[in-house]
Amino acid sequence: MHLRQLPADHRDAFREMVNYAFRPEDGPDWEDRDREDPDLFTPLGFYDAAPDAGSDPDASALRTVCGSYDFTVRVRGEWRSMPGVSAVASPPEGRRRGTVGAMLDALLARYREGGAAFSALWPFEYPFYRRLGWATCCNHAEATLPPEQLADVVPDPRGEFRRLTPDEDLPAMRAVHEAWATESLAVRRTEGWWRERVFRGWRKNPYAFGWADEEGSLRGYLVYSIDEDDGDGREMRVWERAAVDGEARGHLLRFCRDHDSQVDSVTFRALPEWARPIDELTDPRAATLEVKPGPMVRIVDVAEALSTLPYDARESVVLDVDDDRCAWNDGTFELRADAAGGHVSRLDGDAAESPDAELDIGALSQLAVGARDSDGLERTGDLTVADASVREALDALFPRERTFFREGF
Repeated sequence: MHLRQLPADHRDAFREMVNYAFRPEDGPDWEDRDREDPDLFTPLGFYDAAPDAGSDPDASALRTVCGSYDFTVRVRGEWRSMPGVSAVASPPEGRRRGTVGAMLDALLARYREGGAAFSALWPFEYPFYRRLGWATCCNHAEATLPPEQLADVVPDPRGEFRRLTPDEDLPAMRAVHEAWATESLAVRRTEGWWRERVFRGWRKNPYAFGWADEEGSLRGYLVYSIDEDDGDGREMRVWERAAVDGEARGHLLRFCRDHDSQVDSVTFRALPEWARPIDELTDPRAATLEVKPGPMVRIVDVAEALSTLPYDARESVVLDVDDDRCAWNDGTFELRADAAGGHVSRLDGDAAESPDAELDIGALSQLAVGARDSDGLERTGDLTVADASVREALDALFPRERTFFREGF
């Protein structure tokens, strides 16, 4: 079978598969056929066979589809290409035949040819993608509380709030975002992403308000919607709350508190689990905190990924990596880190017989981006080490980081 960029005249077939997979309750008469593809997005089709040279494949040969986002993501302090897999769909008549797995194998090969060492996705089902080599990179927390609970944690009024628009305020918002989203796996947003994914919603557009100091400089912003809650009241859903410092953060909470006559609850969504979002409340029990697994990451190419990561330690380890989807990753690799960087060699024969550590590609992916450490991976049976010195070497090479991939796609 053959993976290729979708021809323009196959877009209806692509959207029909995607809508049936993710929005079947809308019925077959979907209404978004004229909506343009989002920024950074490339739709792909998996066909029965490659087309003849210079021609497009026949639409009847389309078996499954997916999309790819061309993300640039911070990994251990450096910006790297990390394409995002999305819109994976197959028609109901073609399921349970291994076609989606074969398509994703082909997609990983395509990423490797393009020089990408990592990939990311939001799973429809975690076990399905875990079997294909992806692993969770962070958890997402969500805190819901009555707005009056913020009264004791907000500052006295200062500066001003103002409505924000992409045409007028995008440069200032981007500066705030870059000062705020400094964690590992933060995405470098393009202007198109800001316009389509921050200022635009799928069914309705959100509000965007910012707080500026007395000099008029934007120091923080909120992106939110007002929705009916599960009862008869209203809920303020804060999709993003970015601030350059604690003062700006406090004024954004004040903005939410000031909706106490209009909404029954405020929900802060897409929060890092490590942010401990309810600790500062006078009564933390007044809030409901929910933590869910977030997106997943996968190393596309072990040699490329490990040789280009930055290392502070000067260590050497031999890793036996299990990857039953990508033959180029399945085997034993020696990683040496010195003053010149990382050096990776594939080992064969006797040299591969006694590895220092054994793990699968998902566990190595988590280790590489800083989502988990060796102790955690050992505890869950995802890593086996020869002795304590190997554990120490792994911790020195791959220290735990504050990871958070906040973008939905």
